[in-house]
Amino acid sequence: MGAHRLWRARDGGRQVWTEASGLSGTADEPALCFTWLMMSTQGLLDGFDPPATRSAQVARVLVDVDLAHMDRPLDYLVPDALVDRAQVGSLVRVRVSGTRVDGWIIERTRREVSEGVGRLEAVVSETPVLTPPLYEAARRVASRFLATTSQVLSLAVPPRHARAEKEVLASAAPAWPVIDAPDAREGWRAYSAGQALLSRLGAGESPRAVVTSLQPHLRSCLSQAVAATVSSGRSVVVITATGEQASRVARDLEDDLGVPTALSGGEVGAEERYRVHVAASLGRVPIVVGTRSAVWVPCASLGLIIIVGDGDDRLRERRFPRCDALDVAVQRCAVEGAGLLVLSASRSVKAQALVRYGWAVSVDPTAQALREATPRVHLHGPVEAEREGAGGRMRIPQAALRMIRQGLREGPVLIQVASAGYWPTVVCRRCGEHARCTRCSGPLTMNAEGVASCAWCGRDPGSWRCPHCSGRELRGARVGSSRTAEEIARTLPEASVLESSAAHRVSRTLPSRPTVIVATAGAEPHVEGGYACAVILDAAALAGRAELWAPEEAARRWLDALSLVRPGRPGLVVGSIPEALGQMLVRWSPTDYADRLLDEREALGFFPACTMVALDGPAAQVRQVADQVVREGGAQLVGTVAVPATREGEENQVRTLVRAPLPGTADMLAALDRVRRSRSARKAPLVKMSVNPPELF
Repeated sequence: MGAHRLWRARDGGRQVWTEASGLSGTADEPALCFTWLMMSTQGLLDGFDPPATRSAQVARVLVDVDLAHMDRPLDYLVPDALVDRAQVGSLVRVRVSGTRVDGWIIERTRREVSEGVGRLEAVVSETPVLTPPLYEAARRVASRFLATTSQVLSLAVPPRHARAEKEVLASAAPAWPVIDAPDAREGWRAYSAGQALLSRLGAGESPRAVVTSLQPHLRSCLSQAVAATVSSGRSVVVITATGEQASRVARDLEDDLGVPTALSGGEVGAEERYRVHVAASLGRVPIVVGTRSAVWVPCASLGLIIIVGDGDDRLRERRFPRCDALDVAVQRCAVEGAGLLVLSASRSVKAQALVRYGWAVSVDPTAQALREATPRVHLHGPVEAEREGAGGRMRIPQAALRMIRQGLREGPVLIQVASAGYWPTVVCRRCGEHARCTRCSGPLTMNAEGVASCAWCGRDPGSWRCPHCSGRELRGARVGSSRTAEEIARTLPEASVLESSAAHRVSRTLPSRPTVIVATAGAEPHVEGGYACAVILDAAALAGRAELWAPEEAARRWLDALSLVRPGRPGLVVGSIPEALGQMLVRWSPTDYADRLLDEREALGFFPACTMVALDGPAAQVRQVADQVVREGGAQLVGTVAVPATREGEENQVRTLVRAPLPGTADMLAALDRVRRSRSARKAPLVKMSVNPPELF
């Protein structure tokens, strides 16, 4: 800025300051005069000249740094040697505060920049692994769950594998498979809206539906929906809870459609996962099947996302921000205009909320198809136990034993138990309080020899003493799968007994021969032709829990197990459970039950009828954040509980819950985001923010 020449004149008692450039004005305040004087002279002083600028290629880079106040693209000059290689979506290396970090190019532009702007140091990969739709979906998920975009992208973009990338780029793009759009045959004929759904998918449209699936028709429904979408020239992503299920679905799709299917997810090797990621971004993969992380696969022309069993907790990320596959799928469908199918024997409250609020439609089977495809469920509660006398009050009542013996004459029998192990729950013999490890506060378990150990750290409790009554003796309180299998083997010595749990998993498909399979939830092996009957033990242990998710989780586990029973064959649920839950099982009406649970959530103000955020940290810091979000974001304070320290000398933590109705969710999350960025910039003590946590207290 050059020097300004000013002079002063009198005009009616006021001072008038006039610039040589022709600008003029009246100055009644000395401060304004001083400002103009400084503007006129600062160009003559060293250090006041603005930095020199020039027009250059600039890359806006999202750096892989998990700091809230840096969750924005930063500007970097693109050197001439990297102009052709540094493309939007490429992985690059830059410097932040003197440290070399990775980042993704979000945007390329040409504009005036100063000489002090940093430069791209290297282009790690020229392949655009971060597509614009994927970045937008990640940004939305990060905003929804109060995380940084780089934290979400660490889940979405797999680590680079150079060999896999070179192989994909060197190979020729295969021709898109030719599949005729199917008609509603065996599978979708069970639904009155089945033909309309397939017709819309085949026409290139993107319907969104929550479907009550029937086990006998699940395979054909999946194949027909995938075939209709691929026939329209679009890709399909199918999400399952486990790698075993993903492999089975992939095999079934290849057999039914004759189209190669790509496997992805956390259970797949790093090289193969990155190969699928790159190939899908280039539009070379029509069908992707995988576990929860596969929902991020960036298909170039995404037409449909299918989630099988959306209520399974294995579809929720263990790492922050702990979003689940349905959350990501909803955002991707909104960004990319894709369709969504949620197929589950049960109905999660979150999926039912999508139906109630008009985002998706509910597709239920006809009454006749429901009768023909489901077992006949019976309840053995307190009334039935009293009717049978002493034998009916046993853990495995006489009614269950009669059903098991009858089922063994026709095929395999399934017994589902609540917990794995021998004695998974141990209590004090004197007062009955749960026994916990003195070092890590984990629950104690006991093996068949009566030796106790911690379920978390595995340590021997040693000289354990009850903190409530000072008792020193332990006893088992809940029977696990190992002891149940042992009891069945003693009661039915002529029967073959197998145990299947997370530790001892039977993953193969078993032949249809008389066998008793004792399994935990999610570990039930498939058998040829289905089970002859099924018995659910310890029903009250799950349905009676105080957690908000207990009824929904009980319905999911039991319906998934009973779905494996042959249509028309019996199933028995043993234990005292809520009447509404029992009637749902007998009538096989998961949609009505989910609607009832959603009514209760709306009345009580719990998710998904509102948005709830848990604040964890030191009491003073949590109180400060809670007061600010209540004041600025219009949130409601629910309450605060103390979290005892797990290590000696550690400061006690607290958890405070705040919530807002759905119309006010954006304001509350925006206020929390401002607080999070401000505290990160000031390096204030950490206050963890969890949106809609599964465990409230």
